[in-house]
Amino acid sequence: MSGLASRTVDDSFGSVLRRHRVTRGRSQEQLAFDARVSTRHLSFLETNKAGPSREMVHRLARALDVDLRAENQLLAAAGFASLYATSDLDSPDLAPIQRAIDLIFARQEPGSAMLLDAGWNILQLNAGALRLVGCFMPTAPADHHVMGNIVRVLLHPEGLRPAIVDWPQLAAYTVERLRRESAVDPTGARRALLDEVSGYPGIAELPEHLPVGGPVVLLHLRRGDDEVRLFTMITTIGTPLDVTAQEVVIEATFAADDESARFLEQLAARG
Repeated sequence: MSGLASRTVDDSFGSVLRRHRVTRGRSQEQLAFDARVSTRHLSFLETNKAGPSREMVHRLARALDVDLRAENQLLAAAGFASLYATSDLDSPDLAPIQRAIDLIFARQEPGSAMLLDAGWNILQLNAGALRLVGCFMPTAPADHHVMGNIVRVLLHPEGLRPAIVDWPQLAAYTVERLRRESAVDPTGARRALLDEVSGYPGIAELPEHLPVGGPVVLLHLRRGDDEVRLFTMITTIGTPLDVTAQEVVIEATFAADDESARFLEQLAARG
């Protein structure tokens, strides 16, 4: 038997609640005030000396501002059924959302747009995104997992990295964003992704203090005579009541200058 003790995750309600509270930097006093309960009762909940009602779980979830998946997690830990469904994108319930995604993808041309899930996995791409990838990453990575996740595409040595001008700056902002999201990730997917990319060459040497330049971080791509400067905008679904609907986002790129706008039009004309 190994000398290392095996680690298990306590999935009791009190432990799950405490993990969400601690990752959000909240004291028991702060959470108790926001949830309109006594600090003593909250302490009893976190130590499993008392069990919550379904309404109390909902109140605590709102006070912690957790997402729908995490609220389902809290409900399950308390012994209640999930409140929010997790539907497939191709399910009839999400058909109106899929139509809206298709419309945004079409209207985004000649720019790029991609649909991402909570783990930054690429679910769908429009034609503009495919053209950009084909132009600046003409050789498919040996590791087929690279193309399935936007963080890998940006940071992996076989992804877009060779074509990204000022890669250290873009990588530093990407890793910092992933680190922030990982801290409140109920699934662990973003934490696993952070652990993976932290081992990529050059990541450990990234600057901790990020320089402030223009109003946005640019994705500046250059390969041969082809060059484009882009910035991103993220679209989310308003007032979602389904875990999938809440977690998917559309990340679209826009030209940062007139030259880049002309390049996107010319790239589309190339076919």
